[in-house]
Amino acid sequence: MICPNRQADLPRRTDRVGSVCPRCTRPFALDPQVHGRGMNDTRIRRVVARATEGGRLQITVTQLWYLARTGNPTWEATPASGRAPWVGRTVGAVLVVCLVVCTMTLREVRHGFYLWLAVVGLAALVYLVAKGRPRRAARRAGGYVVPSLSSFRTMICQRWAQVYGGLPPAVVDEESYGDTRDGTRGASVALLCPDRAVRLFLAANGIPRRLDVALTADPTELPGDGPVVVLHDASARGFELVAGLRADRRGPVVDAGLPVRAVRGNRKAVTLHEVPPAHLAPTLPDAPERPEWPSRMAADAPEDAEWLVRGWVGPVAAVPPVLLESAVVEAVERARRAADPEHREAAAVGFTSWPTSARPTAEGGN
Repeated sequence: MICPNRQADLPRRTDRVGSVCPRCTRPFALDPQVHGRGMNDTRIRRVVARATEGGRLQITVTQLWYLARTGNPTWEATPASGRAPWVGRTVGAVLVVCLVVCTMTLREVRHGFYLWLAVVGLAALVYLVAKGRPRRAARRAGGYVVPSLSSFRTMICQRWAQVYGGLPPAVVDEESYGDTRDGTRGASVALLCPDRAVRLFLAANGIPRRLDVALTADPTELPGDGPVVVLHDASARGFELVAGLRADRRGPVVDAGLPVRAVRGNRKAVTLHEVPPAHLAPTLPDAPERPEWPSRMAADAPEDAEWLVRGWVGPVAAVPPVLLESAVVEAVERARRAADPEHREAAAVGFTSWPTSARPTAEGGN
């Protein structure tokens, strides 16, 4: 570990007892031996500098958490396997009784000992086959980020603030921030984003006022029937939101959600899992009628549609802030063009609001 104050090595744990450098006697906030691999002041500062472009942008603690993560394990769903324990116990008990009977019967038979050994071997084989593999319950698909958000918030909002008197420069705590609704009255475009961390990022950087858009958190807050930009996760619920707005509103709805292609199969992107809406599982006999958007998506990108229906999620808050900013700017411009009837058909095509010059991933802080 490097002392963040004098930029010199502290190779041994005994050299940094109490999170204080023994040479400069100044404290530091994070120690990998205490807070986990990769959690040190120098790296966090480097991540912040890259994510904020040297302080040009402000980012939230949640965005910093995604960018400073050290792991993102994921696993697919697995069905139940193996036999229940009672099967082996029952078969074993029956075989023991049979062995006792055979022992009593073969005691007076010539070469009975060898026959008894053969019976024992056969019984052991039957027991092993009947017992089978140990029972394993079904496991749902899942994924998580290392460290957890609660642990990371403790490191940054408490430990870091205690040592340095506040959060890292250009980092904002969304939990202590006020209302994230921002923009100008009578704005020509509404920007709908369900993610509070992303809304705070946009509001803290003055993007709604700069682009003259109304930033909202819920569809019920959308003003009028003007164009709407929807910024959402790469998730089934995000696409459900866009499909519902397009069905309910007369004005154009621009899908600015994180593209599935940027997350699925991308090892550098953050991948999480949630229980998908029940009506997306048509195999259930009592499931509601399935919406049309998964079928339309499956026609062009079947693997993307299957990925969404299985419940996988790519959080838009994990996108590098610079890329997220440029995606919003392009989406708003697209929404304004969509207000013209000649461009309305083009606005119905999703995913094109993300910059084509860079693949939108969650990389950018490590």
